[in-house]
Amino acid sequence: MRDPIVVEVEADIEDLIPMFLEQRRKDQTVMTQALAAGDLETLRVIGHGMAGAGSSYGFNQITAIGEAMERAARARDLAELKTQAALLADYMERVVVTYV
Repeated sequence: MRDPIVVEVEADIEDLIPMFLEQRRKDQTVMTQALAAGDLETLRVIGHGMAGAGSSYGFNQITAIGEAMERAARARDLAELKTQAALLADYMERVVVTYV
């Protein structure tokens, strides 16, 4: 297994983090289905949501992936969308949260 990605999150939002990460896992499932169907609008919406929420919770990489997904969906770039989906899957497997 590759090295973990450690993300420090403010302790005052600790109770929100499991739900946030669970939603990203659900997004992964929907992204896989949307990619298979060529559903660019769903991919754009998911990317937009990730871009807006990631940094708010301390997950800057999720924001970056979301922004890239949204751009790729607008550009109709399925190859880039697949790349970003793979980056998200890798990130979600490796992320470890610590609270400060």
